[in-house]
Amino acid sequence: MYTIKLICSIIFLVLGFLYLYRSDFIMKINSFARRFIFNDAYILLYRKKIGVIFVILSIIALYMAGIQLLIK
Repeated sequence: MYTIKLICSIIFLVLGFLYLYRSDFIMKINSFARRFIFNDAYILLYRKKIGVIFVILSIIALYMAGIQLLIK
């Protein structure tokens, strides 16, 4: 469970910073996942909000993993 939390937090952190600073890279990823996950208008309008959400999720997951590591 610790490993899953750690991996999720790293993925959320990377996604958050990609949304905030490299929206061109997100647009490249979007071309592959357009039908299933993303919408162009949504990315352009809400990229900062989505980026902040991913960063917050990664901080929470890192905190949970760190607490579990300190308890052991």
